[in-house]
Amino acid sequence: MKVEDFIRNIDTAITKYRRLYKLLDVISITFLSYAILLITNMEMVFEMFPPLEVYSNASISFLGASFSYPKIFLFLLSLAFGLLLTFILHIRDDKRGTIDIVEEKYPVLRERLSTAYDNREVDNIIVADLQENVTRASTNVIPATFFNKKRMYIGFFSLLIAISLLTYVSVSEYRISSTPQDLKDLLDPFLPEDEGDGSDLAVMEEISGDPGNQSTEDLLGEPAVVIVEGKQVDLTLPPGTGTGFTQGNQTNSTPDGFTPSSAYDISVISSSIYSERLPEGYESIIRQYFEQMAGK
Repeated sequence: MKVEDFIRNIDTAITKYRRLYKLLDVISITFLSYAILLITNMEMVFEMFPPLEVYSNASISFLGASFSYPKIFLFLLSLAFGLLLTFILHIRDDKRGTIDIVEEKYPVLRERLSTAYDNREVDNIIVADLQENVTRASTNVIPATFFNKKRMYIGFFSLLIAISLLTYVSVSEYRISSTPQDLKDLLDPFLPEDEGDGSDLAVMEEISGDPGNQSTEDLLGEPAVVIVEGKQVDLTLPPGTGTGFTQGNQTNSTPDGFTPSSAYDISVISSSIYSERLPEGYESIIRQYFEQMAGK
């Protein structure tokens, strides 16, 4: 067997074992995280946000089982956390090369295996002798020796604990008394206060050129008295008194012959004057129609 074929076979076995370790870790961390989220009532987070509150009691059916949206969200969150943590735990193992692992496991191949593999394309007496010695020593290398039984036992034990805890929580519906709202209320004193969204009504002031002539009256309040040129002027206007207050000496802009409207309601009175020219033959009918309309 050539050196490159030997390295390829060992690399395939090591990759298969690594995938098994990662699968156990992902499942264990996901189930354990999901159980913890259920115990701590994290599904109630949906009720704390108005846009998500409508989904707090919604659910979907799959294969005869009903799954609520909050629990589906918590499971996906647990799965994402399991993938991330597994990647962090195995990042160092993935960086180790197959040759380094073989040379660490079999000291007789240390430096010889890497040298033979690096010079596999070289054809001379020295490299040929090295290749023959490495091939002879590699016959004692068994791929199963790279299987980490200790790590496998830890993975199975963690998976058993996670499944047992999740089963107990799901069947008994065990929950702690605290909720996410309690945690939010606990952290509120330490969070910065909102400065406001600017929706409060601003109090407007009327400021004139005279420093002594200033009114701080709220425009939304009842009309009161303002000071204009040192005199108090009542802004309350009775109905039918014209256009109201004008500052300074202004000429009367009301047209001649204008009569202010009455302060009281006026009943409808039909006019007896018909200045329009009505079609001949229909005068009585049109006059009767308008009289009836005016009498309603």
